[in-house]
Amino acid sequence: MQALPLVIALMGPTASGKSALAMSLAKEYGAEIISADSAQVYRQVSVGTAKPSAAELREVPHHLIDIRDLGQGFCLADFQKLATQAVQEIWQRGRIPLVAGGTGLYVRGLLEGYALEAPPPDEELRASLNERDLPSLLAELAERDPAAFQAIDRCNKRRVSRALEIILQTGKSWTECSRRQPPPWRILKFGLVCEREILRERIRLRLQRMLADGWVEEVTSLLSSGWEESLRSANILGYAQVIDFVQERISAEQMREEIFVQTSRFAKRQRTWLRAEPGLMMYPASEEGWEDIRQRVRQSIDS
Repeated sequence: MQALPLVIALMGPTASGKSALAMSLAKEYGAEIISADSAQVYRQVSVGTAKPSAAELREVPHHLIDIRDLGQGFCLADFQKLATQAVQEIWQRGRIPLVAGGTGLYVRGLLEGYALEAPPPDEELRASLNERDLPSLLAELAERDPAAFQAIDRCNKRRVSRALEIILQTGKSWTECSRRQPPPWRILKFGLVCEREILRERIRLRLQRMLADGWVEEVTSLLSSGWEESLRSANILGYAQVIDFVQERISAEQMREEIFVQTSRFAKRQRTWLRAEPGLMMYPASEEGWEDIRQRVRQSIDS
């Protein structure tokens, strides 16, 4: 009996080393990387999204990067469709699909086969939700669906608003509106674990690198090209603070500290998500952990 095709997934909080490990595994085992990152899909943003460099993209094939313009939007259903297509194409080339990224809902939705049974958009309700600020939307979501509140990206107003829209339309929780049909794949799903203080230091160092690599210059160019509204509406972590600095609303020190605090909070939510992730094998974000993951991958390929 022929073995089911293999899909590897790599999850972990921001700055835990997912991208570096994914590159290492891809080069060692002939894999192609499918990005599960809700920000890297946009062509106009690179530095602040930690997008792979041009050299890395040449070295290892990547999928679902630079496929949308800011303002076009991208959702779970889009990711599932395009990632499933990429998985099949990678198999046809005799290679291994490696899903890597920090958007946990994307990884879970793909590998668990989530399908959201939602009614058509209610434009009037959507408009009324969009007029409200994010804190009030989050408060209502926490009251109506605590599980969705814990799982959702609470910095992304569009997603929070859409979740509330569905809940208010159907009278059901987000979970009740979801059904599962797992794909017929053999799945290896790894999670990277990092101690809180070590991760905070990694976040701070990564922020320094991003600023040194031209994050402010990237945003300055986008603003001069008329992308401010689309960039703000995309709610990509850190970009609002860089915009405010470029427009002289906050100091450089305030910008750095606000980005650091928001990123640390986001990493905390990611760690909470990982603890509830089904079938996840957890390993330390260290050389020893990397080697254990390599051995587990090697065993699965050889079996």
